[in-house]
Amino acid sequence: MKDQFRDGAIIVDNAIGFWIHRVYQASRNEMFRAFRDQGEDVTPEQWAVLIRLWETDGPTQGELSEATFRDAPTMSRILAGMESRGLLERRPDDVDGRVRRVHLTRAGRALQKKLVPVVQRIVERMVDGVAERDLLVTRAALRRMFANLGT
Repeated sequence: MKDQFRDGAIIVDNAIGFWIHRVYQASRNEMFRAFRDQGEDVTPEQWAVLIRLWETDGPTQGELSEATFRDAPTMSRILAGMESRGLLERRPDDVDGRVRRVHLTRAGRALQKKLVPVVQRIVERMVDGVAERDLLVTRAALRRMFANLGT
């Protein structure tokens, strides 16, 4: 990606960050639209929380913040919206009552069967014509770039 710099200028169409952002935004917009078409008002941010809760029910709000790359106030707002819609509930931890653990409700668990196939179709469209080997190389490269940034 060294071709993104020329004569002290940036060639935006060659910038990896530009393309990462464009793909992220396009997939995010498509996901939000597809969820609404299914009658679900689930934002991409809420989707990230749902995915983590389907993996492991009962994490703390802090653990969810870390796992979804959201700060604590943002996570609190996301969870409040999901809780008001009956998708999850926050309960005090059994050992430390100051800690709140997040648990899916039946409605939150039910969204997995409804929305995962929707996202699977979006991903299939997104990677259409891209060789599996290229996807593996891309994933490895992005993980390395992330590690290089020290985050």
